[in-house]
This record gives sequence, structure tokens and C-alpha cells, in this order.
Amino acid sequence: MIFSRVGPKGQVVIPKALRDRLGIAPGDHVVFDVEDGKAVLMPVRARTASDLLGVLRTGRPLDLEAARRDYQNHLVDKLHHNAGNE
Repeated sequence: MIFSRVGPKGQVVIPKALRDRLGIAPGDHVVFDVEDGKAVLMPVRARTASDLLGVLRTGRPLDLEAARRDYQNHLVDKLHHNAGNE
């Protein structure tokens, strides 16, 4: 079991061991939910930059990390939209 403390602003640091197990990196998005009275934290999975290689055909260099972040932001927006429709 891994412990953390809630700070004065309600923030919690996700311990490194848990971030490593879930593959959460700085700047990643996570989703919080409540299931059976328990808080659940889920990383928003976006494809890695190497997964995106070759998906977009452009005549210029492409910043794959920026594309991954944009896609992750799109997934978060989609989750927000779907949560509002429930």
C-alpha cells in the first residue's frame, strides 16, 4: 500500500512508485472517479510519439511530442464532454 498526504490546497502528490507502475509522466492527464466509495485514478492514454510516426503525411518536420500532447488534450476534452452528457 502506498501513502500520500493531502496538502492545504487539496493537492496530492502521486508517489513515484505509483507513477512508474501507471506510466504517468509530468504533464500527463489523469481522470478521477469514485467507484464503490473509493477514489480511482486513471491515466489518460495517448499514443506515444513513435506510434504517431507516419500517421500524418506532411511535407515538413512534425513535432511528435507536441502531437502526442495535443491528442492527449483531445482525449481529455472528449472525456469532459461525455461526462457532461451523463
